[in-house]
Amino acid sequence: MAHVTGRRVSTPGQEDKAADIQTPEEGVDKYIVARAMAAGLANVRTRCARYLSSGRLSDDNRMEDVTGDYVLVLNMPARWNFGATTELTNLMHGHVADYCIYSIFEKTNPQEAQQYLTRANAELDGIKRVLELRTEPVRKNISQTGY
Repeated sequence: MAHVTGRRVSTPGQEDKAADIQTPEEGVDKYIVARAMAAGLANVRTRCARYLSSGRLSDDNRMEDVTGDYVLVLNMPARWNFGATTELTNLMHGHVADYCIYSIFEKTNPQEAQQYLTRANAELDGIKRVLELRTEPVRKNISQTGY
């Protein structure tokens, strides 16, 4: 995720007049980032709803504690391909990060924001594809003399 944001004031034809670098943990940016992350996570949770066991530890809409962990617990069927876990985790994280950046850039830089939205949507589609993976069924060997 973006750990440092910057603000600058510039006058056309002149060098930057002022700069203010701050982290998202400071001021109003903290809540802007938290809302964007919550929206991205909500997209992932909607896509995973079929398998969702529980959401956040205290699942509500309060935004005061934005430093807590966001955890999804999924109950997967016995025949699910556990080898796909890493890809699923990467797609989920990627979607939340890309959607968050899209949300932040949406008004200030719409062209670049659109690129992040395109990536976020592709990752969301990938989540569905991975969730639908199953291990191959075990086939019994039928003898020539049998059925």
